[in-house]
Amino acid sequence: MALPKDPRQKMINFMYLVLTAMLALNVSAEILNAFDIVNNSITTSNTSIDAKNKVTYRMFEDQMKNDAAKVGPYKAKADQVRKLSADAYTYINALKDSIINASDGLNEKGEIKGKDNLDAATRIMENQKNGPALQKRLQQVRDQMLALIDAKDRAAFSQNLPLKVDEPDQKGPVKKNWTTYHFNMVPSIAAVTLLSKFQNDIKNSEAMIIDKLLSEVSEKDFKFDQLEAFVSLNSKNFTSGQELEAKVVMGAYSSTVNPTIVINGQPIEAKNGMGVYKVPVGAIGEHSISGTVELIKPNGEKVTRNFTENYKVGASATSISADKMNVIYAALQNPISISAAGVPAEKIIASVSGGGAQITKRGPGEFIVTASQPGTKAIISVSAEIDGQMKKLDSKEFRVKMVPDPTMKVGVSKGPTMKVAEFKAQQGLRADLEDFVFDGVRYAVVSYRMAIDSRGREYVEGEANSEYWPKSAEITNAIRTLKAGDLVYFENIRVKGPDNKVRSMQNISFKLN
Repeated sequence: MALPKDPRQKMINFMYLVLTAMLALNVSAEILNAFDIVNNSITTSNTSIDAKNKVTYRMFEDQMKNDAAKVGPYKAKADQVRKLSADAYTYINALKDSIINASDGLNEKGEIKGKDNLDAATRIMENQKNGPALQKRLQQVRDQMLALIDAKDRAAFSQNLPLKVDEPDQKGPVKKNWTTYHFNMVPSIAAVTLLSKFQNDIKNSEAMIIDKLLSEVSEKDFKFDQLEAFVSLNSKNFTSGQELEAKVVMGAYSSTVNPTIVINGQPIEAKNGMGVYKVPVGAIGEHSISGTVELIKPNGEKVTRNFTENYKVGASATSISADKMNVIYAALQNPISISAAGVPAEKIIASVSGGGAQITKRGPGEFIVTASQPGTKAIISVSAEIDGQMKKLDSKEFRVKMVPDPTMKVGVSKGPTMKVAEFKAQQGLRADLEDFVFDGVRYAVVSYRMAIDSRGREYVEGEANSEYWPKSAEITNAIRTLKAGDLVYFENIRVKGPDNKVRSMQNISFKLN
């Protein structure tokens, strides 16, 4: 990013080079006057650049009023550039004054009296070591200015920055250092003109860098060309009596820059700067969508933002229920799911009365009800915190019933017939709860009397204290010798249910075939 040079500035530089070359041939009054003209032109150019730089600094001040946090770091760098430039400019002015004073000062026209003095510049800059100090100072100013530029742009600025402190090309047999090359046996007006040129390089470098810093203030800003009204509600579902709160903002976005959008792990195509996500809603309850939006800033930097939006899925407004099926089974943990449209599941509170029932919460909208009085009724009431107040939502009546009696079986057979081989393969009497809505509910066989009537053998019987066959030699031998046509009876059957109560069951019998 080289600062453009106008034709006048180019001509000034060219004239300085030509005049310096002509000095090697002859230092005439015309040449000295020409240096005066070049010096005046450089001074005028410095004044113009300084005025332009002041406008840039005022722009920093104006932007600080709108966004100090954003502009502040760049303005601080610009202020450093201004101080570096001003201090170096003043330092060089002091050197120019020293050379002018050593050349008998200025005449009534403001021109150097001893323009052709070949000793002043040599003595001030070379003998008094001000030349090496100037070289070092210019290099420091250059390095300090470049250090204020972003690292990614520094190499380009280093090549194009007007202020350079290069070692002279060594063309002759005698090698000259930087000071000797520029100031040894040089007329005073030429030395002053050269110093003015260094000031011009400083001013141009200052302008170049502060322009870059000013551009960086908005370099990372997005350019938005579309406005849209966006509304955010405090809930996605409501019930009567709730308060709706809407937050309305004017949002800006770019129709020419499409962000990269990912929602629930799925990439979403964006068109005209906006992405649209559609998905069928699923199970009843509270759900959310989340993801990321990524945009590339004008300077190439990536900006990523995460988002999460919650929504609720409620049951259909139409409900069909069979009232006589509303049953709570005594002694069991009856799961109850409760939801209310517009109310988060975690805010639902349930209570129960009657039937010796109790209710406990096991998760959002999920409860367990236990009851102890079969033949009675239990009422479940639902309330929730809505807008900071507890409100009763609904209630429902349930019948409390005992768990049904089990079916007595030998193996998988309920009788009255069973194959001999199949019967012999079993080890006892079973109590199965068939087609019950709860999984895992079991009955334990407590006791029973078993009798075997075999043709041609004695009638035998025995008492069992568990589901297994009675522990008697007669029963064991009788089972081993069973054959088709024999009868097996089970009487006084007693079982224990999930309520730990013992029930008496009907007698059953099997005819073997």
